[in-house]
Amino acid sequence: MKKVETTTAESYKVTDAIGEVVTIPHKPMRIMGTSPAIDTMLLGVVEPSRLVLCYDSDRDPVMSYISEDVKDIPVTVPFRGISMEIITRMKPDLIVASTYVKPKELELWKSMGYPVIVIRGPVSVSQVKDAVTLIAAAVGENDRGERVIGEMNRQLKEIDDTISKLDRPKPSVFLVSQMTKYGGPGSMYHELLTHAHIRNAIEEAGAVNGELLAQELLVKADPDFLIVSTDRAGDSTGAGAFRDKFLSNPAIQKMRASQHIIALDDKYIYASSQNCVFAIKALANAVYGPLFDLSDEKQIKGF
Repeated sequence: MKKVETTTAESYKVTDAIGEVVTIPHKPMRIMGTSPAIDTMLLGVVEPSRLVLCYDSDRDPVMSYISEDVKDIPVTVPFRGISMEIITRMKPDLIVASTYVKPKELELWKSMGYPVIVIRGPVSVSQVKDAVTLIAAAVGENDRGERVIGEMNRQLKEIDDTISKLDRPKPSVFLVSQMTKYGGPGSMYHELLTHAHIRNAIEEAGAVNGELLAQELLVKADPDFLIVSTDRAGDSTGAGAFRDKFLSNPAIQKMRASQHIIALDDKYIYASSQNCVFAIKALANAVYGPLFDLSDEKQIKGF
């Protein structure tokens, strides 16, 4: 866990995920995250007024838990990288980046005098907790971070207590994703399945995250279910067309899983923030039936 080391009445130091000791001159009020997941974790510990921008996907309730929180943030940018023009225009007093950002970009931002904190891009629930703790420390809201993690732990216990009582075989699923090399062991998605007590057909076929699974190996793995993304308004990436083409493949149509297709919102499939606990519940509900009530799910906050 990252702790704040106070140096003056206003400034403090934080050691980030790559071991850099970053001096933050004062509690930041113009914060910029470099991804929707970071925005989500930020808004678990700070008010929306402290963010200088958000991403277009932050505003999409199919993909995001913070669509209401960001409605009054005036600047929206597409999620394809932060330009120097945006940074110089926004003048952030803290940039929260992940290890997915290119090192040369991080160094450029630092050379221009911007405090930059780097979190590890989470591929496990434990790493999500580490990221929340680090972000909370960086923004000067340690207590809020602890409350977020406390709520995560409460829900994780509820999940384990409920699913561990089931007396039935674990079903297997395969993720139909435009990111064709995503979803195997080593991905956050695989971690979600593990917590939901669901087998991953990618793993059973012998592949890991970052590897393309050959069609014949998928057929051999013979999953119980196929997981697909629900349709989104304004799908500019062609995800729906990719899904439809995949499902129309004659070899796929012969699989028993083609008769058991689960459509889930992207926020349940690509979940790498504190709200990953809801994704675990949604996945479990999809294959085991209504174990968890998600009617009142909302952004987990520490304030």
